[in-house]
Amino acid sequence: MEIIKALDSKIEKLIHDYERIRIENDALRQELNQLKNTNDELVRNNQDMLLRIDSAITLTKGKNSDAEIDFSY
Repeated sequence: MEIIKALDSKIEKLIHDYERIRIENDALRQELNQLKNTNDELVRNNQDMLLRIDSAITLTKGKNSDAEIDFSY
């Protein structure tokens, strides 16, 4: 009888531990998804910023070459 009680106690503890770990795993998966979303947003922002910088450089080069042509006349 004592063996059955001890086994039941161990089984209950294992079930409790399993549930706790499952809940923790779900929470970590949610956090991971949030971090992935944040990372994707930051990557998009960086790409947008690089495109804006590239556009600004291109416009600046275009204006500088126009300005030089205008002054040469």
